[in-house]
Amino acid sequence: MCISFLLVSCGKDSVVSYVPVTGWVIGTATDEDTGIPTPEVLKTTNGGATWTLQSLPAECVGFQGNDISAVNHQVAWAAIGDLYSLEGGIVHTLDGGATWAMQTLPDGMGNRHIKGIKGVSAMEAWAVSIGGDVLHTTDGGNNWYIVPTRTVSGEVITMTMVNRMDVTDSNIWIVDVPAHNMGVIHSPDGGQTWRHEQLPDVGSGHGPLAISAFSSLVAYVSVNSEGTLWWTSNGGESWNKSVDAISGTADFDEICASSTNVVWVAMNNGGSSGGLAARITVTDGSFDSNIYMNVDYMMEGISAMNDTNAWLVGFKTFRADPSLPKGAIYVTYDGGVNWQLQTLPDNACDIDLWKVSFVGARR
Repeated sequence: MCISFLLVSCGKDSVVSYVPVTGWVIGTATDEDTGIPTPEVLKTTNGGATWTLQSLPAECVGFQGNDISAVNHQVAWAAIGDLYSLEGGIVHTLDGGATWAMQTLPDGMGNRHIKGIKGVSAMEAWAVSIGGDVLHTTDGGNNWYIVPTRTVSGEVITMTMVNRMDVTDSNIWIVDVPAHNMGVIHSPDGGQTWRHEQLPDVGSGHGPLAISAFSSLVAYVSVNSEGTLWWTSNGGESWNKSVDAISGTADFDEICASSTNVVWVAMNNGGSSGGLAARITVTDGSFDSNIYMNVDYMMEGISAMNDTNAWLVGFKTFRADPSLPKGAIYVTYDGGVNWQLQTLPDNACDIDLWKVSFVGARR
């Protein structure tokens, strides 16, 4: 089922079909006079035909928007933080975003800069701070608990710079960039035990940047400054490195596996070079890719509903036309061959958009 809307573009009428699904986008607006950041959240209930800016609590001012996770049409979690103070938090809605509330984090955390969050259900979610504090709730965030990251033998796994996480079934996957080839930290049993998992042939000074798990067996990882992918098909017991690459100098800032061998990528090519999106079919380590280049926006987040439909967000390069909005949202309905720019509301044109999550998508 699709809904059609009449759009006017370049003086010509065109009909575009939108999938009637719910999604949220998180980003950051920065006051030009004071330099103070504020996390901002946008929501759509019609696949992006229209977006609405939502109101976050006043105590969110001073933080940046790091991550967002859409559970259903009413429930979503967002992660916010400040890189310098290492403060931050988790904000949550259970009424579709009509109201958002800052949730209480437990004592004893190393820092409160929440970098990643994943809602499993309306009641359960996992989160991780940039310094590796792993949090879990099973009561809608009324109570968050610190989950010790201990191995089977009792050794504590320390993380120092977490970038992304994912959850599938009882599997929690976290990537710690400075840990180099041992930077995948994985619990296969709901957080009871954890292990380092080894990525083969990681370049010197590089480490895992993003992770996306399609199932309890299949997961994909990207590494900073490398255009290859690593994957496991046995739940992390072993990892493989792809033969092909898209770019050896750019970061796959977000990846989203929509099936066992299809991975969507959002890439940041740098402040002046823009970014790209790709839908990659991985076969024995070889790539068959649909690639979309954009010189105006650095791509930072992607949420794929399936192997055909996905949403992409990013923020403007400093060389882009100053009249352009600071952030952009795109959608594809043909596997990434064509991307359509979506319309932002006037009050959201000053937001650097960072991550996107749609209900029913893997991200």
